Amino acid sequence: MSYSHLETFPAKPPGRDYLYQPFTLDQWNKSSFASERELAWFKDARYGMFIHFGLSSYKNADLSWDVCYTRKAPDFGNGPYADGEWKKWSENLQFENFDADRWVDIAKKSGFKYVVVITKHHDGFHMWDTAESEFKITNTPFGRDFVKEIVDACHEQQMPVGFYYSQRDWQHPDYMPVDPGKIEAQTGTSWTLKPGVDSPIGDGHWKYLEYQEKAVRELCTLYGKIDVFWWDALWWGGMFTADMWDSERINRIIRALQPGIIINNRCSIPGDFDTPEKRLGAFQNWRPWESCVCLSGTWSYSGTPVKSLKDLVGMLTMAICGDGNLLVSWGPRWSGAFDDGELRALEEMGEWIKRHEQAIFATRGGPWKPGPWGGSVYRGSKVYLHIIRLVGEALELPELPGCTVLSASLFGADGRVKIESVGDTLNLHIPADRRLGPSTIVELELSRDAATIEPINSCEPSPFMDICAYGYEYEGELEVNAGPLDEDNQGDESRPWIKLDFGKEINLTALVLGLEAITKAQDIYLYTSRDGETWTDWGKVDCDRKEIEISGYQAGAWIPGHMARHVKLQSRSGRAASVKLLSFRCFLTLCMAEAMHIVLHEIVQEYEPYSQDHIIMTDNAKDIC
Repeated sequence: MSYSHLETFPAKPPGRDYLYQPFTLDQWNKSSFASERELAWFKDARYGMFIHFGLSSYKNADLSWDVCYTRKAPDFGNGPYADGEWKKWSENLQFENFDADRWVDIAKKSGFKYVVVITKHHDGFHMWDTAESEFKITNTPFGRDFVKEIVDACHEQQMPVGFYYSQRDWQHPDYMPVDPGKIEAQTGTSWTLKPGVDSPIGDGHWKYLEYQEKAVRELCTLYGKIDVFWWDALWWGGMFTADMWDSERINRIIRALQPGIIINNRCSIPGDFDTPEKRLGAFQNWRPWESCVCLSGTWSYSGTPVKSLKDLVGMLTMAICGDGNLLVSWGPRWSGAFDDGELRALEEMGEWIKRHEQAIFATRGGPWKPGPWGGSVYRGSKVYLHIIRLVGEALELPELPGCTVLSASLFGADGRVKIESVGDTLNLHIPADRRLGPSTIVELELSRDAATIEPINSCEPSPFMDICAYGYEYEGELEVNAGPLDEDNQGDESRPWIKLDFGKEINLTALVLGLEAITKAQDIYLYTSRDGETWTDWGKVDCDRKEIEISGYQAGAWIPGHMARHVKLQSRSGRAASVKLLSFRCFLTLCMAEAMHIVLHEIVQEYEPYSQDHIIMTDNAKDIC
């Protein structure tokens, strides 16, 4: 769950219901919230650093998920290391290169305006000197209170600081939000109660809640001013629920102990801000939001490839233009030192931010909503167009109702930008030799305050504008085959198919299909394969919609991405028919880095033109169209 949603306002994007936790007006009004005044600094800050470090860093592995063998329900599966093995890694923690002051100095030089630090992840290892457990950092050779030193350094440098605290605790003996004995067999994130059982919560879980309250009280009383509290047990359609954490009560305790604090929405109640994960939020200006993303391929240090300046600028652009924040995660090596490549990437981003901070901080998203080209932010009557992709020499935008653009100029460079009105369209001409990478920013002066203008779409909305979740369209060759028979002339004429071969494995995140009416009338199923032999069945395609998201449940969240070389569409209608397709687009994540738009050459066998509609699919165990 990325968003807390108040009944039917505002309308949810089609097919994205699984990202929204619904609340009635009564539930919403009975919850607790920070005031607009208390939220103001957060909405202005825009860019935060998320520091991930824990015992998993001993193996350069992501926290908890990539290590812990035991995962307690409703989490499922097992990690690769026995509990008796990974827990002993704490005996080796020297952390000899840790320097909290330097960490905060890096954050400031990198352009970050606040810091969120892990205090306890799902593995139950405490990063502070808690009185509630012996499984803590002060019982390692390092022997110091990590949390205290980070907070002290933030306070010294006037850097707002927040605490990440996971309600999950796979090692605590009393932790049991879902008692496996009280539920039927669990399917993915979904579970159902056994007949006659009214709650999944384990009988002794109340003792865990007592411990949790004491731990949270420590965090909120031992370290002075704390600005953000970051829970981490997502609702995901009822996987976790508010009664598992006594959420309303614990949030009110936090607010009482830390007046003015803001709290996220990962406690199955609305909270103060929404939290898309590894996704860039859609435009939302009625409530704050913050996308959390990784600098590399993982939350903590793993040595995986680092995102480029283009990627970081693109993600920050789409976040602020959607009226949200971007929280970028990274972490140190086991020694406490940061990787040189990751440090260079953040400092390079910091240099870019310093040159453009006027167009980033203390702005609001709008008046044009984001599109594949980028987006806009404003402050008063000034609007900043952040252009990250422009085809041709002109950016075409719809005219703003009741408003005139008085002037346009390149931000950070000399020269006016030519403006031309054509009907209801505003054309801004930006010659290629005047564009600045990785983003060209155009400063507009309007005839009125942009806050008085209802934000409008800048182009036809697409769910796949999110470069963090879906990456880029892929340009390259594509081999297409079709028919009812395979290479050995074996098959069934009532089950015709089309196969698409990329020629190499890609991390496929989304498809846009075109199916003609004759095909839409059939039962069409989608399959992917890495080798062309073993196929993953993604279920029936909803032919009345057009976009298909390929997602899986990874490290506690539904994340787009599945490795595949082949895609197959096949009819299972049980009657002679044909599958007709003319054009096809696909998207891959940032790790592939190259933009790629697949162009189908003439296709003459079993497929023809199509119309475009919309669908979302996740893993083969869950269809959430």
